[in-house]
Amino acid sequence: MKITLLPSDKGDCLLIEAGSVTILADGGMPGSYASEVRGYLGKWAEDTGKQLDLVYVSHVDQDHIAGVLQLLEDTVQWRVFDHKHASGQSSGKPPFRRPPRVKRIWHNAFKLMVDESEAIGTVLAARANTLSSSANPSLLRLADAFRSIANSIPEAIKVSRRIAADQLNIPLNGEFGKLLAMVRGHEVISLAANSSLAIRVIGPFEKDLEALRKYWKNWLSNPKKAGSLRDLEEWLEENDGPIPPGFGVSIDDELGHRKDVTEPNLASLMLLLEEPKASGGVTRVIMTGDGHADDILAGLTHHGRLADGAGLHVDVLKLQHHGSEHNLHRAFARRITADHYLICANGKDKNPDLRVLEVLLDSRLGVADKLSPNAEAGQPFTIWLNCSTHYLDKQQAAYIAKKGTRSTELDKNIAHMKAVEALLAEAKQQNPGRLKLKSLKASPLELEV
Repeated sequence: MKITLLPSDKGDCLLIEAGSVTILADGGMPGSYASEVRGYLGKWAEDTGKQLDLVYVSHVDQDHIAGVLQLLEDTVQWRVFDHKHASGQSSGKPPFRRPPRVKRIWHNAFKLMVDESEAIGTVLAARANTLSSSANPSLLRLADAFRSIANSIPEAIKVSRRIAADQLNIPLNGEFGKLLAMVRGHEVISLAANSSLAIRVIGPFEKDLEALRKYWKNWLSNPKKAGSLRDLEEWLEENDGPIPPGFGVSIDDELGHRKDVTEPNLASLMLLLEEPKASGGVTRVIMTGDGHADDILAGLTHHGRLADGAGLHVDVLKLQHHGSEHNLHRAFARRITADHYLICANGKDKNPDLRVLEVLLDSRLGVADKLSPNAEAGQPFTIWLNCSTHYLDKQQAAYIAKKGTRSTELDKNIAHMKAVEALLAEAKQQNPGRLKLKSLKASPLELEV
């Protein structure tokens, strides 16, 4: 199995090749797709002759779905060109390589959730604008989250339109009876008759999608009650600022609060990929989207991969939600260990969170009471970052050349990624031979397992 970590700005975009089956997991942000992913996928398709057996959108947030929409728009442009060329009409080729054919898509579209998706986007955008005038850092972060979801809603609607039968005619959720993609019993999904790759959906469960459905409807039907802006501001004012010292606060008090994860993230489509190894055993990869640790554990337990109180060691774990502090806690890091940890983040929103990295390192390199009890925990492991300060510095140089000034947002991202790299470099130096680090410099990172 080969996993390519494609540049995705603050989002996710991974190409998975398992024998004859290929999967694109999310598409990242529109800018990173146009500048990096588009050319890579076009050349990959041209060189290998392969198609994408599955494109799956883990959830609706813009940093996951926007690149997928651009892939579909590029496909439309090439189909228009082919039609005109075949009918003898004059038409210039699109200014980019032909994208790979998409055979199927898994995506929990808004139209399958609620009918009022466009109105929801309007409400979220208005609230984001209101929050943006606040001086409270927590409210500003929330405004950014609302704005991202508001932007992603029209993109999600366009994805649904493009894959419809009268346009690109790409099957949606066919393996789920054209219904919502979620945990349904203990099914094992195969994407090709000659493939040994087994796919198990470990999230979301029906209750997570129902919670998301209610979340959207509450935005429209009851804006002055639960979840209203006024109540939110009052809560943040009461809980703003650091907790006073001397109250026994630790990293474990700060991480993994499921209530702080947005409903769209909690409804992430999450997969367990399993493929027999030629040497015996099974290659296992956990794809987590922006899901929460507790839900990943529940999904693995549901499929019999995790016994009560036991742990699981896998080949690859895609760290959930870009290493955010809300989605991972110490118990998860101790129970689920991996040979390779993939982190898709570029410093935006201070992801990956330094506390999350510390807990992750503790589970493999720490003192006895913080180490994972998994038998494989003492083995060497690798942390993969699909970004680096080197990569961001190049982006900053390009921004300066174009705008004549520095990007303050890029400066913030660079500062955080410097802290990330320093933390990981120190851990590597103190544990020679135990920890390897891979980060994006120029070409996309390729992991073979």
